[in-house]
Amino acid sequence: MDLFQKLGKLFLYGGVDKASFINLSPNIHEENQVLLGVFSPLAGTMFFLLYIASMLYGRFATVNSPVYMTCGMIMLVIFLCLRFLVPKYPTLVTVLVYSFEIVLYVFSIQISMLHANKSAVSAVAFLLVSPLLFYDRPIRLTALIAADVAAFCLMVLCVKQSEVAETDVWNMVTFGIVAVATTLFIMSIKIRALAQSKQIEYISQTDLLTGLKNRNHYEEQLKKYPGMSTWNLVFVYADVNGLHEINNSHGHPAGDRMLREIATTMQAYFGPEHTYRIGGDEFVAFRMDTPMEEVAAELERMSRELHAKGYHVSFGIAVREKREGAFDMREVVKEAEDSMYSAKREFYLQPENNRRNR
Repeated sequence: MDLFQKLGKLFLYGGVDKASFINLSPNIHEENQVLLGVFSPLAGTMFFLLYIASMLYGRFATVNSPVYMTCGMIMLVIFLCLRFLVPKYPTLVTVLVYSFEIVLYVFSIQISMLHANKSAVSAVAFLLVSPLLFYDRPIRLTALIAADVAAFCLMVLCVKQSEVAETDVWNMVTFGIVAVATTLFIMSIKIRALAQSKQIEYISQTDLLTGLKNRNHYEEQLKKYPGMSTWNLVFVYADVNGLHEINNSHGHPAGDRMLREIATTMQAYFGPEHTYRIGGDEFVAFRMDTPMEEVAAELERMSRELHAKGYHVSFGIAVREKREGAFDMREVVKEAEDSMYSAKREFYLQPENNRRNR
């Protein structure tokens, strides 16, 4: 990879590849939502305190009172949008993040213009710190920094004395370059760390043989399922018949192929988010707000598909209606497990399967 490709990757995706960055987008939105939930009320409190101070003390930049109040109100709106709109529209977080950043930049430029004969300090401080508060593509943060530098330089040339203006312009351009370099470096570290964290989370929650969610994740999610449904919850317990015999007669690679085939089939019916491998030959799946008869019919079709490939799975099923009130997931699991063992006994009672009785 040549230098231009590396720079492009750094500016566009923080040093990771495009697919990884796109995969990280939900995590970036979540991180920014948490950070904005902290910074927006802090900034709003700062602006309202400045407003109160400017009203109480006549010499405390009274001329800035409307600016303090306006910025404080914008921060309040950002916080309210974060609480009530973002849960429905997650991508709105990015708009709120940049609104937050722009308010800080406009505020820093405005207060830097108060004294025509003094060099700016606050604008430089905001320029260096603000881009590092959140997660985003470095190229967009760089564009924001460039826009801030350009707006500041234009205002300085229009408002300040020539000697001071020249110093401020040089300072702002120099620190703008520093801000871009710092943003590239820090954002690369943050995005790579987020990618690594996501990879660790994936490994901890995923069965690496089948690609399904593993038992750890199943145990974490089990208690949440009653709240995911509107009117009923169907729980399916599956156990593979004959895995031990296939491993003994054809080798473990054949057994692994069987498990992957069954996992793929179950995932096709129940979806990747609600299908788990919880043991060597045990799988579970959830279906919300679906008649039990419909799920049972799907299990029949699934059994025929797997039987055509030479595999057999014993299924157990349990259902709970929300109108019946709260229910204990442990009881649901036990009921489906008992149903599965009953199906398994019937399978091995058939004469043609006696030779595979474990």
